[in-house]
Amino acid sequence: MKAIEFSELPSGSALMKRFDRKFLCSDDQMDALLQALDATHCYVNVQGVSNQVYQNEYWDKPNKDFYNDHRRGIPRRLKFRRRTYQGNGLSFWELKVKHPRGYQDKRRMTMDHATASNGELAGLANRAFGFLLGDGRQRPGLSEPLEPSMHITYQRTTLWDPAVGSRLTVDSQLQASLGGVRLEFPKWTLVELKQARRARHAVDALVTQGLLKACAFSKYHRTMQIWSGMAQGHGGLCSEMKRYEDWVGQACLVHQSEIL
Repeated sequence: MKAIEFSELPSGSALMKRFDRKFLCSDDQMDALLQALDATHCYVNVQGVSNQVYQNEYWDKPNKDFYNDHRRGIPRRLKFRRRTYQGNGLSFWELKVKHPRGYQDKRRMTMDHATASNGELAGLANRAFGFLLGDGRQRPGLSEPLEPSMHITYQRTTLWDPAVGSRLTVDSQLQASLGGVRLEFPKWTLVELKQARRARHAVDALVTQGLLKACAFSKYHRTMQIWSGMAQGHGGLCSEMKRYEDWVGQACLVHQSEIL
């Protein structure tokens, strides 16, 4: 598969408004996925490296309203995070708005590390949220200010289809931490198709062959679901994740009593 530098991608490739479809893939099926896309897709490199580490710090209201809206299936829902790219050190505040028509509207603004001391971080986060929620127009402060929630890191490889402009991201080595508990998913590989409009893709054939499992998967929602289940004294694994656990032989490692 050929490679292209991120800086060489056309401006519309970011797909800030898009339709997403997600799939779970076992490690031993990745070769089949890459082989199927070899002739049509390119690796997206950042400074010559295709595998990048992403660090996401999710923010939510004290009662976890964003998580609960997702859990209840609210058609229009929000997700807010601070994303840092370990490869180049850049950080962004990002708001994702899920619309009832099924598309995602992703909004972002650069975060200045020079002003991000611990004491200022909450204020910066809430101002950024208001600005992005207003789509460039600052909204009044929230009655319930946002606070840090789940920390999630993973490794991502991005594949780009120059013919149609779609992107496919492949995430692995997912780790999440909250409240002295660290969750690891060493055998999970999450494949996400991002398109400007819904259309068939080569991954659909792999689903038919049983090499991918289509799923409705949110990293924040799923890890919060597990953590909430543990906090309430039960397993926390949903049926979809249990099926994947049976498929790959391992779904989640739990490390408790850690200072995170």
